Amino acid sequence: MIDSTLILTALLLLGGALVSGYLRGHARDRVLRDFAGYHVTLERTDGRLVWGKMALHTTGMELIYRSDVQDEHHVETSYIVYRDEYPKIQAIYRYCDQMQGREWERRQRELERSFHPDFWHRLLRRLRNVGSLVMDSMGQAIGILVGQVQSRSRHGITSSGEEYYAELSRSIVGYVGTSYDPLLERYVGTRVVVEVTEGDVVYEHVGILKDYTADFFEILDVHYPNQSAIQLRGEVDCSDDGYICVRREGETLYVSNPGAASLFLQRLRVGDQAKSLQAVLDKDDNLELHLPEGTAADAEIELGVKVIRHLDWIVPRAHALIRHKAERYDPDQVFDIGFVLRLDHTVDDEERYVKLLKEDPANAAYAVELAQLLFRRGAIDVAERWFQHALEHRQHLADGGKLAERQLAYLRRKRGARRPAA
Repeated sequence: MIDSTLILTALLLLGGALVSGYLRGHARDRVLRDFAGYHVTLERTDGRLVWGKMALHTTGMELIYRSDVQDEHHVETSYIVYRDEYPKIQAIYRYCDQMQGREWERRQRELERSFHPDFWHRLLRRLRNVGSLVMDSMGQAIGILVGQVQSRSRHGITSSGEEYYAELSRSIVGYVGTSYDPLLERYVGTRVVVEVTEGDVVYEHVGILKDYTADFFEILDVHYPNQSAIQLRGEVDCSDDGYICVRREGETLYVSNPGAASLFLQRLRVGDQAKSLQAVLDKDDNLELHLPEGTAADAEIELGVKVIRHLDWIVPRAHALIRHKAERYDPDQVFDIGFVLRLDHTVDDEERYVKLLKEDPANAAYAVELAQLLFRRGAIDVAERWFQHALEHRQHLADGGKLAERQLAYLRRKRGARRPAA
């Protein structure tokens, strides 16, 4: 006579396999699906950048290049990211200033539907949230059921069978459950502050939380500082995007910002020599930079810049979290100082800057860099003193102290926010 528990076990295995197979074949991350069909830039945790039109599949994504790329031995037309590689994603960017007509119109329709949903869209989201809760409960129920079947079966369940049940539970819950979070649900459609870990530094960014899943946040309308380098190739040069123009006259560089966003000038490199700038260049601002005496006309000149870009953003929850609700957006603070997780190299750099400032106390740019390093490791009072020291020598700062003033105001706000209430 066939044991009824064995029949129950077989039915459970068959049903679970069918459900799991269906979900694996049809489920795609809801946040990633929002960027499907758009031209995006994917940044890996190792710093590598890849860009192309996203084609999303259940097992991963493909970024299709706008033009073929000639490698050493072959021509590449796309880049594939497998689902197992998602933990290596630092962020996915969708640049608003690069969107063409149809893409922009589609984005605006999505925003309107998300932030001003009609009755049916609100009902659908509520049902999906209920479904997520049901899936979480189902995972627990499967575990309980497995335990009961095992305890009643005369033959028991093999270790491989137990592993299969565990994997079955994870696959069903993982592919359907988007981890409904009642705390985060309150902030969908709201401007929030996101803390993002980049290497050993945590930065804050402000944007609108559009949606979230178990693996990703989708943040819109972020003003994000992208790293860039401008190489001067002649007497006058402008970046490809037109956000900065540089004109050289003898040993003087005249830098202007014709774009709509602020710039952060970090370094000026002439040949093997590098000079710290620590300067903000707002829209329509101009400033003069002086080259080392005797700089040749054909010398290699590079300007290290952070450029504010308006973008939509997908960031993995593995290294990001929603920290605050942001009532308003402060465009002066897009150049976030950040705070470090490991202090190894920071302390060495601090000692080097202290030594340099003892030799040249009027070097205000070094004082700004030292203040930022001190702030990153939480030495706020000492950082404040060095920001003030920099402002006492603001005549030596390329922007007249604009960045130092903003960072000092930011520091004082953060200190006030962290001070416990009386």
